[in-house]
Amino acid sequence: MAGFLRAVALDLDGTLAENDVVSEAAIAQVDKLRDDGLAAVLVTGRIAAELEAGFPGLREHFDAAVVENGAVVLVGEAASDLAEPVEDALATRLVEQGIAVRRGRVLLAGDAQDAEAVVAAAGSLGLDCQVVRNRAALMVLPAGVSKGTGLLAALAELGISSHNVIAIGDAENDLALLHVAEVGVAVGNAVASVREHADLVLEAADGEGVVALLTGPILSGEQVIGSARRRVALGRFSDGTPATVPAWPANVLVCGETGAGKSYLAGLLIEEWISAGYAVFVIDMEGDHVALDSLHNTIVLDDQPSTQELASILRQPSLSVILDVSALELPRRLDYVRNVSAVIEPERAAWGLPHWIVVDEAHTALSDGGIAADIFRPSDRGYCLVTYQPEQLCAEAAAAIDVTITAGPPTTSTRSGTVQVARTATLCETGSAERQFTVGARRTPHVRHRHKYAVVSLPEHRWFRFRSPDGHVVTAAKNIAEFSHMLREVDTDVIRHHLDHGDFSRWILGTMQDRDLATSIGAIERSFITRRAADLLHARERMHEEVATRYGLEGGRSVGSTQRIETDGWKRSLQQRVELAIARSNTLSARTEAVAAQYRHMHPAGKATPNRTPETPNPASNGEAAARDPLAD
Repeated sequence: MAGFLRAVALDLDGTLAENDVVSEAAIAQVDKLRDDGLAAVLVTGRIAAELEAGFPGLREHFDAAVVENGAVVLVGEAASDLAEPVEDALATRLVEQGIAVRRGRVLLAGDAQDAEAVVAAAGSLGLDCQVVRNRAALMVLPAGVSKGTGLLAALAELGISSHNVIAIGDAENDLALLHVAEVGVAVGNAVASVREHADLVLEAADGEGVVALLTGPILSGEQVIGSARRRVALGRFSDGTPATVPAWPANVLVCGETGAGKSYLAGLLIEEWISAGYAVFVIDMEGDHVALDSLHNTIVLDDQPSTQELASILRQPSLSVILDVSALELPRRLDYVRNVSAVIEPERAAWGLPHWIVVDEAHTALSDGGIAADIFRPSDRGYCLVTYQPEQLCAEAAAAIDVTITAGPPTTSTRSGTVQVARTATLCETGSAERQFTVGARRTPHVRHRHKYAVVSLPEHRWFRFRSPDGHVVTAAKNIAEFSHMLREVDTDVIRHHLDHGDFSRWILGTMQDRDLATSIGAIERSFITRRAADLLHARERMHEEVATRYGLEGGRSVGSTQRIETDGWKRSLQQRVELAIARSNTLSARTEAVAAQYRHMHPAGKATPNRTPETPNPASNGEAAARDPLAD
């Protein structure tokens, strides 16, 4: 597990320090783990100035410090406030009542015995703030601020996923800290609530407990510890309880007969892991998972990036990648997957990413003598193997499986006179009996192969509407296959009209988000504009060929007979696609935070609940359609 742990987050008082004295042995171990390449984050409720006065030079032993109970992040000499300061009116009111408080950059600090009076004063002023206890201390913070939110901000600065972090604490205000980290640890002297919620409770207290953890088998990788808090649901058992599997770390086998629903189950797992914030890398041998690119922070790569480019992409802390190799002929596909595998494993050992590697057609890669049998290390966990031939897996892979999910036959039931069909599967986790469950719904459309994806109907507002020069709608293409067919069938005046206006490339880029194909079609459009009528037939044939080739449709070129030219333009396209995926995730997070902030403003208790911003359909339909904003997805 050492390779997956990239940072340790440590509380100060009652954890790293006892009675204002820091454990020198614990600090020595913090220095050692940093020498070994891990990051250390100090997380405390103390005000920065008081931290420096009480513990001079302590911050120098850490890569970042979260102070004021998550309200302020310190990295180097830079200080970032994560919320607006608690209003001065409250400090004034408390002083008038004879209650001593200290002002930080954001919070107010006081004594826990004054908690009732502080709450009453904040309520009388109508302020949206929270009162947090830390044993005998009390802090007044803006609603929504915690050690957990502060740690997330610090990790973002360091480029580390919270799923690669272990956190240690002792008091009530450490609960949020332990919740955010992948593994939460309580020292032996922790209060009851922290001990109850921790994934691991140490025997030793304070600094002695910290030393035991940092020198023990978990940090060294000899012991793997999972969190019972972190499981994802795939459906429900017959008694109504959720059917769950570990979110991480574990090895999962998805198997079943051809057509039984293995790729559906694998896609559901991937969706749940990505939704939980894990980085997933999918080797998609058959193009079954390309529709997952609609998920936040997820990108589909189908143009065989170099191993160096791929390694760079996978270092993004929360970016998930679907590597679609279905367009390659089998010999090239196997060679490429082997080359990719040889790079991914060292990257994973060094960076702890991706958290999950999903191998489609796993019997090809991990059979005895398989293309990656001598590269992948299932004993490291975090593998999901999908295959209809589990008996072909090599002994090392088979022995490392923790969870087996077997796709089963559908079941039918009648409700209100309507026959309903449900997917079923069986779940068997090591040490537990096999149980059947009803499979839950997917977030994304499930298409087993890429050419089938090309024929799935788009929402009506995303259809391509072929128009005559006077604007009359002649016909509409509901998907790529219909679009490709109609390029040959509609009247030449219609094709000329759209070529003149650049509508084809605009639709492919804006609706299909296929930058490479849009670039090719755009070049054809520009060429036609310069040559006009003499090139019309050639232009429509070239467009049909490009689309059909791209999506494996009739009339396309043989993929094996063409080669992609490596150009700076293509590399920029790859980088822009990665940036788009990240920006889309950041935009969604910003929208969610904006809704939460509005909710907190409306509800002084500040108990904001997650909100999913509804998508706004693009009302434009092609012909005159402008490319829709990809961030609206």
